[in-house]
Amino acid sequence: MEYNVALVGNPNVGKTSLYNRITHSLEHVGNWHGVTVTEVSKKIMFDHHTVNMVDLPGLYSLTIYSPEEGISRDHILQKANDLIINVCEVNNLARNLYLTLQLLELDVPVVLVINMMDELQKQGKVLNYRNIEKVLKVPIVPMSAKYHSDVHLLMDVSLDYIASHGNNTVALDYLDKLPVKEVSAIIGQNAASAKLPLRYAAIKVLENDAFVCEQLALTPEQKEALASFGDMQARVAQARYAFIDRITEGAVSRSVTDEHHEMHEHMMHNVPVEEETHQGYESDDRLKTPADKKSKDKHFRHHEKHKKNEELSLHGFSPIDRIVLNKYLALPIFLLVMALIFIVTFGLLGKFFTWLLELGIDKLLYTPISNALTKASCPAWIVGLLCDGIINGVGGILVFLPQIVLLFFFLALLEDSGYISRVAFMTDGFFRKIGLSGRSAFTMLMGFGCSATAVLTARGLEDPVMRKKTVLLTPFMSCSARLPVYSTIAAAFFAKGSPFIIFGMYILGAAVALLLAAIFEKCIKPLKSGKLSFIMEMPPYRFPTAERVLQLIWHNTKVFLIRVGTTVFALNVIVWLLSNFSFTAGYTVGKDAKSILELFSGFIAPVFKPLGFGNWKAVTSLMSGLVAKEVVISSIDSFGGVAAVFTGAHPSLSALAFMVFTLLYVPCVATLVAIKKECGIKWMFFSLLLQIGVAYVAALVFYGIGLLFYLHKGLVIGILLAAAVAAVCIAVLVAKIRGKGKCPYCSGGSCGSCHKDFKDKQ
Repeated sequence: MEYNVALVGNPNVGKTSLYNRITHSLEHVGNWHGVTVTEVSKKIMFDHHTVNMVDLPGLYSLTIYSPEEGISRDHILQKANDLIINVCEVNNLARNLYLTLQLLELDVPVVLVINMMDELQKQGKVLNYRNIEKVLKVPIVPMSAKYHSDVHLLMDVSLDYIASHGNNTVALDYLDKLPVKEVSAIIGQNAASAKLPLRYAAIKVLENDAFVCEQLALTPEQKEALASFGDMQARVAQARYAFIDRITEGAVSRSVTDEHHEMHEHMMHNVPVEEETHQGYESDDRLKTPADKKSKDKHFRHHEKHKKNEELSLHGFSPIDRIVLNKYLALPIFLLVMALIFIVTFGLLGKFFTWLLELGIDKLLYTPISNALTKASCPAWIVGLLCDGIINGVGGILVFLPQIVLLFFFLALLEDSGYISRVAFMTDGFFRKIGLSGRSAFTMLMGFGCSATAVLTARGLEDPVMRKKTVLLTPFMSCSARLPVYSTIAAAFFAKGSPFIIFGMYILGAAVALLLAAIFEKCIKPLKSGKLSFIMEMPPYRFPTAERVLQLIWHNTKVFLIRVGTTVFALNVIVWLLSNFSFTAGYTVGKDAKSILELFSGFIAPVFKPLGFGNWKAVTSLMSGLVAKEVVISSIDSFGGVAAVFTGAHPSLSALAFMVFTLLYVPCVATLVAIKKECGIKWMFFSLLLQIGVAYVAALVFYGIGLLFYLHKGLVIGILLAAAVAAVCIAVLVAKIRGKGKCPYCSGGSCGSCHKDFKDKQ
């Protein structure tokens, strides 16, 4: 038999972790909202059955508010599933059950998974789920999706339920308090024509769901009849939550072991169990000695601290958030964390492992193969192709594998720990001023890994203009494919400060993206955002399992090696051949003849002369980087290294300008394809021209300021100070102009009578 099973639930409840566990997949997971933005499926075999498992984007309700929620709703309404596994999280069970009730109203077969039971056990609590199971009449499987335990039990329960479940409608008594039957009588034929379940359609009409009302195609007479019921949306929600409160009352309780521990603690401190206040302790006659009172005070402070921590956790916050989300410390802490990651990745550990791998490639591959080919009297061009073109070119990329692995390791810790959600929370205020929201931070931070993948996650943004802006700005975030370029050039010209140079590249990319966002918001009408909203749940801090981290490292290592072994290898061979052969003279080494690439790139090279790297080798490297950024540095290695590419009076300055251009110009063809998919071909070309233009201007500015600094250090410092003073003066002047004519007593200047009085006085 073949079954279709869909995983459905709120965002950040562990659906994708469960999907990976069941299907042995490596789909991206993270401890933050909106990780899954499209439907993912995989067929597996279980107990002689074929199961098509589908992971759907998270949604809070069947009334949708964002595009990815629409994907989930449409899939559910198709009723093509033999079973829906509704994943809830034990720490937010009441809120998660709101979606569960809507699924049951839809009359679809549901198995309820209550996830993250390990976190409940750490709190010394247990879940009494049998009453919920009895009322809802659906199987409930408590489990922890990040561990192997209970996955087989879930599959057994699911397949058994598919075999035994009929089309019986679950009776939900809270619906008796709503005029569902009356509405059903009015819209019955419409629901049948629209192929919508009648009870579901009636409830959605009461909720004034725009999608369902449109599908029903109601007549004016029907609308008039339904209007007599009034606005029932709040009543429906209230009825659901009252029902949820009733069935979950007492569902989570303290474990017997934890209660015994507390009783023992009270006995050790001579404190009656029933007493809960400090005043109650003081009235106890048994506490007479100073030692008893001191012990009692210590015990009271312990309970008060625990109580405050529980109050914070109810809102998703941890005590550490008092520091991490502090108004003044949040941004410095984030920058410090990122700086430490870069120091470890590119300075302490990364540099050592890169050197070790480079030494191994040289001693075990390059030298033996080169000597063997020379002794065998192979033609010089074959020796050059194999040793310089392939081993040096491809090996020049492979040596950075340790640094890439370390970077992905630290990014996994930030994502799965819940810190990324904190970054979105603390950046929302600033992002809102430039037409973005905190959710844009998720997409932009993912750009540190892969720009093409990050662009696709922007579809989770509800505002279409904000989504378009986020897609256009994400490629400016430095992806991991650019790391070999920074590392090689920084190590060659800025050896001692290479980690800080690389960190500066990442900061520059983010700064350019935010500056462009502000320009889009103020100057480009089609990219001006409407009214923005940002609702985000704050996930608890979690530490990723060792298995999860190893899986992530292996997945990214495999992707990197496949990319190097296919795209980078092929392009490197092509670039080497074109740069060492001419149309007339053949192999050009040792001959006074220009290669094919030198002739072609020589026409374009003068365009880059103002940037300090107007030679054919640098231009060829940039052109090859349009396919994959790793090819930039492999091309440079095949041309003889950075010393052969960056020449002239100020090679280090030319190399710095080259890094800036590499940072900001088109990441790769795959990213352009992703932009076309999300925004259309017009915006893809706009993005292409924007990235090349911004890269050229930024590199020109860096090279120009650097050149002036070399020639006239004092003049440059004076210009920068004068520019800073002028910027402050302009900002003050703009603020004064904007405030002119506004009411001094109101922030908006449109306060009715007092605004009128103020204008009269003027």
